[in-house]
Amino acid sequence: MLAFAVATCAPPQAQYDIRRGDLSCDEANRYAFQSMRSLGFVESRFEPAVPGREGVVKGTRSEISRSGHEFTRVGVVRIKCEPNEVLVTADEQKLMSQDLTFTRGFFLAFTGLVDHSGASKAYADEQAGGVTSGGVKFKIQPQLGLESKLDFGEDLAAGGVLAVKVIVQNGSSITYRLDPSGIELRPASGEGRVSQVSLPMAATAIAKAAAADAGEGAPPPDPGRIEATLRARALGARKLKPGDQAEGFVYFPTGQYARARATLIDDETGEGEGFLVEF
Repeated sequence: MLAFAVATCAPPQAQYDIRRGDLSCDEANRYAFQSMRSLGFVESRFEPAVPGREGVVKGTRSEISRSGHEFTRVGVVRIKCEPNEVLVTADEQKLMSQDLTFTRGFFLAFTGLVDHSGASKAYADEQAGGVTSGGVKFKIQPQLGLESKLDFGEDLAAGGVLAVKVIVQNGSSITYRLDPSGIELRPASGEGRVSQVSLPMAATAIAKAAAADAGEGAPPPDPGRIEATLRARALGARKLKPGDQAEGFVYFPTGQYARARATLIDDETGEGEGFLVEF
């Protein structure tokens, strides 16, 4: 009788709790963040989980009710990294309602991403020729909003810094030289080009913004530590032999951008080859 009573007291949303023993804490953070965005929610708070500290993703989405009135749906996701598994729960901030629209939608989005991520990536790589054929392939993707917390643990955008992830695969028969300083962004206005920011300036601005967000009495962030993190994750200069792949970040001022331009140098002839990536 006691077991039955405990079972019936479980909240309705408990059936959508996600427990996975095949995910790391970092993977759980990433899938939770991506799932919120895939559902059309704009994140207003994001604190990645680490062992011993719960993570939170909070976001909002504007909707139209059946009666034609606009309202804002607020979803909250919590991530706990336990010794043998991760626990991810989703709930909607609401009063006196059993609406499980968000909870169920997040469950389906999260499990779908996890269960199909490997197959989707393998198919995309196969179609593009992987790193051994199909020529040179650039993937250049700005991290928008609070997404930078996934890789840096800091809100770079609050300091006016945009982290841009670059992945380049050399599926050609040519050896190239990669110089990350040659990567530029083109504004959405279509005029001019924007160069990268220096790491010391970026770290100082990020630390200042983090200090303001932490509030009075909190220990000040260390610009040196932030600069070291930015540098450790930065895309490095190197040669790209056939079949090689390189990835890392370059840093720009925040803004509205439409495309990126990158250049590789043929190691034998010294001639440059330009690549344009649309966002």
